[in-house]
Amino acid sequence: MSNFLRREADSFFFRRRVPASLQARLGQSEIYRSLKTTVRRTARARAAQLFIGTEKLFGMLEIEDDEFPLTDDDIRVAIRMWLDTPPWKNRLRIVDEMSPGGLRAYHETLPETLVMMGAEENARYAIALSEEAHWALEHSEYHDIRSGERLRRTAAALQDQLRKYVDRRMDDVFGQEPTATATLQPVAAFAPSGPPANMTKLSTFIKAWQQDIIAGYNHNRALGDETTDQYLKTVEMFVALMGDLPIGKVTFDTAAEFRELVLQMPAAHGKGGTASPKKELARAKADQKLPRVSMKTAKRHFSGMNSIWKWLVYKKHIPTTAQPFSGHSFPGTKSSKTARDDWSREDLQRLFTAREYRDASDSSALHWLPLISLHSGMRLEEICRLRPAIDILVKDGVTCFNIAKRDGWDPKTEAGTRIIPVHSWLTRHGFMNFVTQQRARGAEHLFSPELTLHKGKISSGFSREFSKLKIDLGVGSKTAFHSFRHSFRTVLASTDLKDAHIDAVMGHEGGGGQGRVYIKGITTAKLREVVEAFQPSLELDFLGGASVNAPPPPPKVTVKKRKLTPPVLDANGKVVRGRKV
Repeated sequence: MSNFLRREADSFFFRRRVPASLQARLGQSEIYRSLKTTVRRTARARAAQLFIGTEKLFGMLEIEDDEFPLTDDDIRVAIRMWLDTPPWKNRLRIVDEMSPGGLRAYHETLPETLVMMGAEENARYAIALSEEAHWALEHSEYHDIRSGERLRRTAAALQDQLRKYVDRRMDDVFGQEPTATATLQPVAAFAPSGPPANMTKLSTFIKAWQQDIIAGYNHNRALGDETTDQYLKTVEMFVALMGDLPIGKVTFDTAAEFRELVLQMPAAHGKGGTASPKKELARAKADQKLPRVSMKTAKRHFSGMNSIWKWLVYKKHIPTTAQPFSGHSFPGTKSSKTARDDWSREDLQRLFTAREYRDASDSSALHWLPLISLHSGMRLEEICRLRPAIDILVKDGVTCFNIAKRDGWDPKTEAGTRIIPVHSWLTRHGFMNFVTQQRARGAEHLFSPELTLHKGKISSGFSREFSKLKIDLGVGSKTAFHSFRHSFRTVLASTDLKDAHIDAVMGHEGGGGQGRVYIKGITTAKLREVVEAFQPSLELDFLGGASVNAPPPPPKVTVKKRKLTPPVLDANGKVVRGRKV
């Protein structure tokens, strides 16, 4: 089974090549899936299940379908009946309602888009098309479908029918000759029989939507201040660029136009005191050299619009079929667990010998946060939330960090509630002296008053400043503050320590309910053994010890820049105040 198990960064993946004889039928040359775990034992079990599943899939694909032959007429009828179902009628209505400009821009990819609208997130097109063909045959009660030649023929016929439907619409709009002669029966036009479109303007719902996503409606987890603020800015930008439209008039075509405008916006929009979206768009059009918004940012804006649209559906303001912000393409934005790199020895050297770092106070967040994360694997916000008087304690004779839920904040996961012994390197280099001075000052959090709460997070300001610093130092874009956590895990993974013990320190899930119970029973001595096993790739003793008398840096105060205007002079060169000459 190890031949199909692959480790990337701190996660495991299943990878298996599809037999050459089945690649064309399946539409892919390999099966590659995340096992969604960092625990090797759990990964092996899940990989075994996937291996059995793929064996069954390959066996089904190899079965010939001669026992249950289907004629071309059978397939044609099955497709016609499937495209006449309400979900497909609504998808095809998108094609019928598209403006000439939208139809001209997207007609080549529309058949694929229509198929993907019913697929799960991150699904491959070939798999989604195969599933639609399977459902079409089942809908017409052609049972015992299996997955052979019959399914391939149905998928090809469905793809061909969708292509011809779009081409027919192009011909109706532009009066061109059809690009292909239709051989299948056209899908009947959908005549809406539901209630009239909701003509209430989008801005009317913003306040109630924000309140619900902050509170966590429909059993969803409440969103943090930072995410809700980003979503709010997205909806406000949509209103500014597209107008305060009635929600019943927002279509797939409207969303596609919004996508194009977002991608034309300058990359600096929304960062600092930028102008209104329309002015920023005009500025970008006037200066073609300005960097534009990335595809990733555009996708994030569509997540914000999808958030309010799902809420509108939940509140029954619009029908469940109204999803204009779904099904759009954002190439190159698929996330990957391999996106982050560990901190290399060279990058650690750049950071800890940099003038900015060496000049920072021994009581500053910049001095301690990288060192703590590197020697504990803790997340940035977890460290910033530590209360010196409460969360740094002695358990079983060992000084520990206590990551636990408290009013206004809780760890990322259930496993995130944990005890982490303080690494002896931190103790030798004055960390407990720093904790003692913060306790004496009555500091609420470890880095009060330097770091303050902003949009539900204490770490947000430091995160931005650290990102700028590491870029200035020439550290690669794939190396971030969170990479300290990756480095900690990578070093421990090369030891003989058990994955369950490492998980207990890192706050990773330990493979099901019984695994978590076992993790909670790990002794403090064992946890200390795990932490002490970490040794960074760069010897850091040159940093010396921290001073016990250094005051904490004051909180940063943002000073609003004043607009400077040149003085007005009279004929004799004297400054004229309060009047023009």
